[in-house]
Amino acid sequence: MRRATLTGLVVVLMAAFALPAAADELSDFEAARRNYDKQNYAKAARGLESLVGGVVPRARNPVVRLEARKYLGATYLFLGKDDAAREQFRLLLEEDPDYDIDPVAFPEAVVATFQEVQKKVQAEQARREATDAARRKRERAGELEELIRQQQRIQALEELARTETVKKVNSRWIAALPFGIGQFQNENRRLGIMFAVTESAFLAASIATFIGHNSLRDENPAPSELGRARRVERALRIGNWVSVGAFLSFAVAGVVEAQVRFKPEITTTRRRELPDELEQPQSRGPEVRFQLGLTGGKLRVDF
Repeated sequence: MRRATLTGLVVVLMAAFALPAAADELSDFEAARRNYDKQNYAKAARGLESLVGGVVPRARNPVVRLEARKYLGATYLFLGKDDAAREQFRLLLEEDPDYDIDPVAFPEAVVATFQEVQKKVQAEQARREATDAARRKRERAGELEELIRQQQRIQALEELARTETVKKVNSRWIAALPFGIGQFQNENRRLGIMFAVTESAFLAASIATFIGHNSLRDENPAPSELGRARRVERALRIGNWVSVGAFLSFAVAGVVEAQVRFKPEITTTRRRELPDELEQPQSRGPEVRFQLGLTGGKLRVDF
């Protein structure tokens, strides 16, 4: 009696949700269910198979389709078609994972088989969800890596845009000039300063001794001062020779050094400012905020 009551309730619910379904779906299901109740399982199976058999079920109404699969699975069990029964239960649970069978309306063997299939479907669903979660995680990781590569590419392009390359072509004629000019052209600043200072000092000394030596011609020293005058003249003359020789030696050495280490072309890089519209905004880093309101508080982290 209770079984008939539950079956009638199912039929009422099916009728309530069967507005899109054709009338023959309900009538075919009711006829097949009556055969099931009469234990005419072969005829019940044919009627239920006409609703949900094949790749594309004829039953369009979801309630009719789910109930037909449930009764067809139970019918297959009574006919000894266990694999076919499990397949119908699997299709039912894939369409509605939360569906459950009434242990009062069906025999224990049907309920046990249904629960067995239910556990397998749930395990398969869990595996699919885990696989999908892992795939999404890999995709997010790949997207993050791609964003990092794009950021690195942008930074490299920005660095390239900030750097200006300047080429300077040197001259052999300039390298032949004294006073460290060739060294400065080769961008050897220390050596250029050394040659410039040294050559300038010896040149100044040679000019000073030359002027001092020539000034002695206008002097007419007394006999008592004649020895001292000769010593002064000799010192100025030797000093002039030494300073001139040193100046020429350093000048030649500087020119030779500049020619030996001559650089036909010097490439240098220098920084330049980018336009304001090309500047990237500076990241402020993670920022922690705590918001407190009448209904409670919440913690928020902004990047």
